[in-house]
Amino acid sequence: MKKTKILISTLLAAMVLIAAAAFPVYADIIYIRGDANSDGKVNINDVTYVQRVIAKSEPDPKGVVKRNCDVDGNGLNIVDATNIQRYIALFANPYQIGKQFHYDEYELPFIPSH
Repeated sequence: MKKTKILISTLLAAMVLIAAAAFPVYADIIYIRGDANSDGKVNINDVTYVQRVIAKSEPDPKGVVKRNCDVDGNGLNIVDATNIQRYIALFANPYQIGKQFHYDEYELPFIPSH
């Protein structure tokens, strides 16, 4: 009986370790939507940075620009840069650019209500 308990305990511990490796926990990341260079504000420098990443003249190795600036959830493209420019010019802001968000690996893209 004692060997059975030890065996079951060992198997359960192994299953927990396997599950932990398969489903890693990510720390919550706080970011500002539209802030490509992560300086805490959204301005023309962010638009330029987004354009450079899209043109592949600037790297985005950790996906920070994509996470922060894919404002419409359709993949990072020139429309996102245009929407950020519209925010800077004080046009309507349906994508909540400039607002702080919490991100984790399981976040769905933001979809504005029209």
